[in-house]
Amino acid sequence: MQKIVRRTRGFEKAFLKLNKKIQEKFIKKLEIFLENENDKTLRSHRLKGSRKNEFSFSITGDFRAIYKKNSDKEAIIFTFTNIGKHSQVY
Repeated sequence: MQKIVRRTRGFEKAFLKLNKKIQEKFIKKLEIFLENENDKTLRSHRLKGSRKNEFSFSITGDFRAIYKKNSDKEAIIFTFTNIGKHSQVY
C-alpha cells in the first residue's frame, strides 16, 4: 500500500523554526517511520482526550512530531500537523 506524507502550514512553520540538527533528525526518523510506523525507537503512540485522532512519535528525548493518519483502499495518508518540544506540542 502506498504511503503519502502531507504537512500542514503550521507544521511547516514550526519545522523551519527548528535548528538544523533537529530538522535532520526528523528526516531520519521519518525514514524509519515510513518503513515501520511502530518501530520501537520512535515511541509512537495515540494521543488522548480531545486529540484522540492524533498520534505522536519521538524525534529526540524532548522533540515530538504530531500527525494524523487516514487510509483508503489505495494509500495511507500521514498528515503532520505539529513539531516541537514536548511542552510546545501537547
